[in-house]
Amino acid sequence: MSETTARGPRFDLFPAIDLRRGRCVRLQKGEAESETVYSDDPLAMARTFADAGARWVHVVDLDAAFGDGSNRALIRELAAAVPVRVQTGGGLRSEDDLAEVLEAGVARAVIGTAALENPELVRRAVERWGAERIAVGLDARGRRPAARGWTEESGEDLFDVARSLVGMGVRTLIYTDIERDGMMQGPNLVIASALAGFSGAEVIVSGGISGIEDVEEVYAERRAGIRTVGVIMGKAIYEGRLDLIEAVRLVEG
Repeated sequence: MSETTARGPRFDLFPAIDLRRGRCVRLQKGEAESETVYSDDPLAMARTFADAGARWVHVVDLDAAFGDGSNRALIRELAAAVPVRVQTGGGLRSEDDLAEVLEAGVARAVIGTAALENPELVRRAVERWGAERIAVGLDARGRRPAARGWTEESGEDLFDVARSLVGMGVRTLIYTDIERDGMMQGPNLVIASALAGFSGAEVIVSGGISGIEDVEEVYAERRAGIRTVGVIMGKAIYEGRLDLIEAVRLVEG
């Protein structure tokens, strides 16, 4: 699943689709009341990303994350209908939840809250499906991880959690700076790069992407040998501040 090049793990782009009640939305700092709807047709949006050259789509089930519904049927449909790899998270808190998406065509499942509350689930998931199909989402304010749709904070340290997860066999971490998510103020590359170095994981950077310059910055870290292997982009694409085709050309060139 995780391809390599002469310089190491491949760098990938992950245009994001956040699902709430079947629609594409974006939130600011994960706050439900800050919702903006961008499309009523997530499948059409995913096809647009595929046509732009994206190899992956990052899909978040916000209803499942908040514990007030599920978009899994739609995610299964998207994985079957659109020629991209789907990476999905949100409410995946049991082995049955993971099986439901991974055995329905999803390429990679992202464990968030459960990785903090039930680390043994992560170990079992990696053993069952392999490290290439399991990622852990570490969403944090500063170095304080948050869970349950970012409504609860853990008392643990982000870096210690990351190292422990790698010890369980996790290869891919998705790091989101909650305070920057949806704000288009640039990613927290200082923590993202330090997290990759400290843990030894491959880190996908999320939160704050505002334009092609931010993608270039993350990609430059990768080219310098830092294990930042991808970037998740959402609001900047939807609001026309980031051209996905241009971003694809940057990393594929």
